Amino acid sequence: MRLERLHQLDHSDPTHLWLLHILFLDSIRDDCRAFQEEWNHHPISGEGHDQTPLDMRFLGQLEHGVYDDGYEDVHPDVLNRYYGADSTHERLHPGQTGAGHSDSEDEGEALEDLIAADQERHVRHDPIPVPKTSSPFPADLTADFLKALDELLATDIVPTGLGLRNDEWPEGGYPEAEAIRSGRKYVDIGLPFNTWWPRAVVWGKALTLLSHFQAIYEEAAGISGSDSGSSE
Repeated sequence: MRLERLHQLDHSDPTHLWLLHILFLDSIRDDCRAFQEEWNHHPISGEGHDQTPLDMRFLGQLEHGVYDDGYEDVHPDVLNRYYGADSTHERLHPGQTGAGHSDSEDEGEALEDLIAADQERHVRHDPIPVPKTSSPFPADLTADFLKALDELLATDIVPTGLGLRNDEWPEGGYPEAEAIRSGRKYVDIGLPFNTWWPRAVVWGKALTLLSHFQAIYEEAAGISGSDSGSSE
């Protein structure tokens, strides 16, 4: 939303979405992994009895055993709920695989389908289509773009006309919060300058370069009369 409001991101443009993946997807994954590690090691009060999720997983494995048939990443309590002694679902019988479901595709239900059915009442929106992440350029031009991008990101250049320079900021300076609608109200999400502005500059550099390469590609395609393009 910040990139859209201040820095010319067009979420309906698939090339912009491709660029977002190139720039930030690895960082988002790293942040998610860091959050996962912190969460798995934090104590949970109440029913958790100040145990960490890792502690509870270990104790669940001691009590219920460990599955080795594709469910090794699923918490034992979840498996016990759907396939254990208290479950209303089909129990394990001779000729069936682990976790209590049958070898036959027509018998039993997959665990993910059972969980999805249980969670369906919590879903309050239609599924969001996942944008394509393929490059808008031929392979040779994509390689040239990525090489030029690495070189540009290593510079101290701040592009003009994208709301990134001091004289382009709103009155009062670069905003350190973004209002996001939640239901009928708006919530201010903090975006500290030292964290956010450098990322906005990365976006601005990449967007400027993308526009340049798009012009090259379109001109080359027009001259050749085909969509093959050129990296010259």
